[in-house]
Amino acid sequence: MRKQLFVLFNFNKGIFTHILLNVLDLAEKGYDVGVIFESEACKFITEFEGKQYEKYEQLKEKKLVFAVCEVCAKAMGALESAERQGLLIKGELSGHPPLRDWIKLDYDVMLI
Repeated sequence: MRKQLFVLFNFNKGIFTHILLNVLDLAEKGYDVGVIFESEACKFITEFEGKQYEKYEQLKEKKLVFAVCEVCAKAMGALESAERQGLLIKGELSGHPPLRDWIKLDYDVMLI
C-alpha cells in the first residue's frame, strides 16, 4: 500500500479542512499517512490549541502529525503551542524538517 505525506504550507482553512478529512479517511482505511506543518500552516497549531476542534484532535491522537517545522513555528508564534501539544518539532535542514527522512521510507510527498 502506498504511503502519503502531506506538507502544508498555506494558512487556508478550506484546504486544511480537506486535508484533515482525507488524512483521517486514509488512516482509517489502513494507509500510512501523515502531515507536516510548514510556513504559514503553523498558525493552525495555535488557532486550534484548546478549542476541541474534533478533526484536529483526532489528527493528534492518531499521531498523524509527523512534524512541525521548527523555524516556521517560531516565526509564526506557534513553537510553544506545538511543544505544549506534544507535537514533534524538526529542524535538521536549516531549521526545517528534511523531506528526505520520509522519502527514504517510500512516502509520496504532496506539497500544499
